[in-house]
Amino acid sequence: MKKQLLITAMAVLCLGMTGFAQTKGTNALSFGINATTNKNSYKNLNQTEQITEQKSNLFSLGYGYFIKDNSKIGIEATYSQNTINSTGVTEQTFKSYGGNVSYQKYFPIVKTLFAYAGGKAGYAHGTQNQSQPLNSNNISQDYTSNSYTLGAYGGVTWFLGKRFALETSLLSADIAYNSTEQTQGTNLTAYTSKNTSFNFNSQGFINNLGFKIYILF
Repeated sequence: MKKQLLITAMAVLCLGMTGFAQTKGTNALSFGINATTNKNSYKNLNQTEQITEQKSNLFSLGYGYFIKDNSKIGIEATYSQNTINSTGVTEQTFKSYGGNVSYQKYFPIVKTLFAYAGGKAGYAHGTQNQSQPLNSNNISQDYTSNSYTLGAYGGVTWFLGKRFALETSLLSADIAYNSTEQTQGTNLTAYTSKNTSFNFNSQGFINNLGFKIYILF
């Protein structure tokens, strides 16, 4: 059995309004919540029910400013938490917080519909704990990670009026540097290891059809 709940909400209170949506001097504020729950149940060979449940929550707060017509710079702060519980097997908790700075250039398509292209630089710090019983000893693993990303992306934006805009990302490519420290042990032993990695990731057309809502003033 699988149950998934997806909530996307944006809410901001603003006063005053000058100019059109994408003109120089316009401000853009956004607050986002994305919550997902997945639950799977099955029976093993001993007819014992096993349940795995995963919960994910992502919160973001952003601000953008049009430095000139159709050109916007922005900053965004993010926090996420992901937990996975499996009956008698594994429990994992992952938390991450970070932020990014971005630049977007808008190109008119038709009336209030615009295409955009931009770049983004970001940082995220994450922690993860994983525990798993092994006979009478418990295996525990703790991870601490730092991630630096630099990427380009593009999509479309629909300026619904002077106060609202709806935006989605269709294309993206990222270069990331990751540094991870792992501590693992049981009731008897423990050790620590470190590793770093560098990778390039490119996403194709309509890779993440999620929407972001801006309130403009």
